[in-house]
Amino acid sequence: MPRIPTRRSTPAVLRISSPLTRGGYTLAAGNAHLVLTFAGRLEFQPPKGARRSLADGPRILWFADGDGGELVADAGTRALMVSLPQLVLTGALPATPLGEQIARTLRQELTLPFEETNRIREIIEGLEAEQRGGLAGADVAALHYVSLLLLYVWRLARVDLVTHGRAPQGLAERFVLLAGQHLREHIKVEDYARSLGVSRDRLGTAVRRATGFSPQGYLHQLLMREAAELLANTGMPVGQVAFRLGFSDPPYFTRFFNRMSGVSPAQFRKRAKARRAAGDDSYAAWP
Repeated sequence: MPRIPTRRSTPAVLRISSPLTRGGYTLAAGNAHLVLTFAGRLEFQPPKGARRSLADGPRILWFADGDGGELVADAGTRALMVSLPQLVLTGALPATPLGEQIARTLRQELTLPFEETNRIREIIEGLEAEQRGGLAGADVAALHYVSLLLLYVWRLARVDLVTHGRAPQGLAERFVLLAGQHLREHIKVEDYARSLGVSRDRLGTAVRRATGFSPQGYLHQLLMREAAELLANTGMPVGQVAFRLGFSDPPYFTRFFNRMSGVSPAQFRKRAKARRAAGDDSYAAWP
């Protein structure tokens, strides 16, 4: 049985090219999988439970990180399959509100329409070419291809949900989208609720259920994440970071950061540099 390579930090592309008989393809546990089907029919066999039929091609199938299983292709099926380890997914998504929105959408299984004009095939083939070429910087280029791939799948998922009248994640998701668009304007929670046509209490209940935070707490988390990214990865002065995030008073930003993290922006930057020097790039929003 063909098996997708399972190196923990490397995406893998597999071509299913019109097999003469039905064939099975293992989906590695702990990985997400994108399947672009051009023709034929696929079935999914989970580790436990009954086999279920998937839509005929052309379709885009997204299997979120899970327990693995087997994909069974009918004779004559043509498809491209990409296996994405969790480390690749984490590295490919930006630590921004947009990255969080994409991650939220991609936690669910998706089946989406495929058209040649949506560029996903081109991106997958570009990823495959980089990996086969073996040129300097191929790993960096591959990660950028994965970022583009996830972005395009997310866009298609959103269009599909809107087309079928299903707002993704309902009220909480709409709040997350607005927060990503207006975070640096420091809009009040009451104004978010008014824009969404609900009471503050109803918004609070929905957001807390979906994210574990109150609306204000969620906004603060996003601000801290962006602040950490700028402090750790740029030489931007603290005052400029404050202005970039919409704080008109840099000392207030410093107090906010200190209250949220327990350290000042300058101390956080110093610790982030020390971690990087020690080879640890996996900093959190606060030490």
